[in-house]
Amino acid sequence: MSRKKRVVGTAGHIDHGKTALVLALTGTDTDRLPEEKRRGITIDLGFASWFTDDYQIGFIDVPGHERFVKNMLAGIGGIDSALLVVAADESIKPQTREHFAICRLLDIKTGVIAITKRDLVENDILDLVRMEIEEMVAGSFLAGKPIVPVSSVTREGLDDLRHAIVASVAEVEDRDASTRVFRLPIDRVFTMKGFGSVITGTTFAGRLHVDSDVEVLPGGKRSRARNIQVHGESRDSASAGERTSVNLPDIELQDLHRGQQLVAPGTLRTSQVITARLDLLPSSFGGAKPLKDQTRIRFHHLSAELLGSIRFVDETTELKPGGSAYVQIRLESPVVAVAGDRFVIRRYSPAMTIGGGVILDTHLPKLSRNTRTGLLDVLATGTLQERVELMAKLEGLRGLSIHEVQARTGIRVETLTKELKNVPHLADSGERRWIHLDVITDFRRRAMDFLRKYFEENRMALNVPKSEFVQKLLPRGADAAMINFLLQDLAREKIVAIAGDALDIPGRSKTLGGAEGELARMIEGRFAEAGLAPPPVSELINERTQKARVIEGVIGFLVKQGNLVRLAEGIYVHRDALAAARERISTRSGDTIDVGQFKEFFGLSRKIAIPLLEWMDREGVTKRVGDVRKVL
Repeated sequence: MSRKKRVVGTAGHIDHGKTALVLALTGTDTDRLPEEKRRGITIDLGFASWFTDDYQIGFIDVPGHERFVKNMLAGIGGIDSALLVVAADESIKPQTREHFAICRLLDIKTGVIAITKRDLVENDILDLVRMEIEEMVAGSFLAGKPIVPVSSVTREGLDDLRHAIVASVAEVEDRDASTRVFRLPIDRVFTMKGFGSVITGTTFAGRLHVDSDVEVLPGGKRSRARNIQVHGESRDSASAGERTSVNLPDIELQDLHRGQQLVAPGTLRTSQVITARLDLLPSSFGGAKPLKDQTRIRFHHLSAELLGSIRFVDETTELKPGGSAYVQIRLESPVVAVAGDRFVIRRYSPAMTIGGGVILDTHLPKLSRNTRTGLLDVLATGTLQERVELMAKLEGLRGLSIHEVQARTGIRVETLTKELKNVPHLADSGERRWIHLDVITDFRRRAMDFLRKYFEENRMALNVPKSEFVQKLLPRGADAAMINFLLQDLAREKIVAIAGDALDIPGRSKTLGGAEGELARMIEGRFAEAGLAPPPVSELINERTQKARVIEGVIGFLVKQGNLVRLAEGIYVHRDALAAARERISTRSGDTIDVGQFKEFFGLSRKIAIPLLEWMDREGVTKRVGDVRKVL
């Protein structure tokens, strides 16, 4: 029989009977550490299972002592329903309020309130406690939810509480096991003799199968899921919402710790800059006071606790209690998170909960103060399509791959492919990598400006080397596929003409004008008249009033045009002279000829004869055979 998976987390002050209540409901004592038994308090997370006809419910029993709130946070990130526990003989205490505030910050949708130790008080006291609870939860997700008096000793009210818990988990939708990538936040690690390292946690999203390859982040160690247990039973797979343990035989215990996540290899990435919307607790919660920019905080996300600092990126300069702001949290060590994840922040010292919120993006660059609010609003409330369009725009010419979207949203590539089949403002550059059309339009404009300026500054250039164009206009590290896509776009738009490794403006005149044009015609005429006795470049420089670099530039232009041919360093011959020499030597077809005969045949000096012969070899007019040439 397939049961729906749900996770219920306890919350409440120390010694208000959370562990005893879970024991009474499930038959499992969640205090597992010897120190917990000795001191009679829960120090770390405890776990228990309860199966009904319709539900597979995992209980996470969290510590209530202020010193162990970070342990509480490590387990509560993946719960579906909160079981808020208030002792009848003490009513609401400081950790009751802090745990309740954390549940609100993590956007837990539903829950039940249990008034424990019912057997210790009279009815009028019970009524007062109920009134205090109703006042505290007014306007929250627990407003109007069942408040059930119970006794773990006499077992009074337990059946009513069970019914209330089942009704609360029925309000929650199934966790996403199919459209999101597999994520299991690790909250406990240990070894088993003969098996090796074992990790446990609540599967947060997706599904894991036995023998699947897995990766632990941060750290990047890889293994396979040799054995999987769900609620203590061996299974072939574990799905979102299930209390899961996984045997990782290829990873040493010292490489595993609470706060890491088990994921499918290559699906998610770590980050140390978190863009988020932060909500500060109102002043009615103890310890809430204005939050200043660059305040050092403790950042709690799923089972991880990290240190970081707050940077406001909107117009906020100081956040008052009860207020909200867009922030970037710059962490001192990496975290694995995606858009939509919830988090909680606590003051660095003294450690107390002050706020929390929702992650908008984990891979944006560092933003400056007064970042446009409209941009941040799209990340916060936009549709998937709108957010992907914005991501692509911010990535610029690097493009945005579908695997990058998966890493930033946690949504599987297969789902993204369907959801993003038609995104109007994106162009697919191949291999499911998008560039925003605004980015392409800007690139076209910059390409036109670059080409215009290039030919204005290099009037004797016939074209632009492709490598120089790419270096000046594309981001460093752009791959061949992206370069080709962008160049082909420019060619389709008639912005560039591509010829091998050179670029030009379509239809641009290849002749020089003005003084350079007149100089080019004069120089070309000199070489045409000289035939196979061309003038040295130094002679031309001495004859003319123009600067040497101008004359050399014109000669280079004539070479690129093909009117002059460079035979060797400083030796240029007009193409017509070479054509005539080629035609003349062809009368000796089949003959062999040495250097002396070649010089005599053309009446050349050795300085010209040797480079001319080598040119004819390259052109296939002659072929060297030992010390002679054969005329082909």
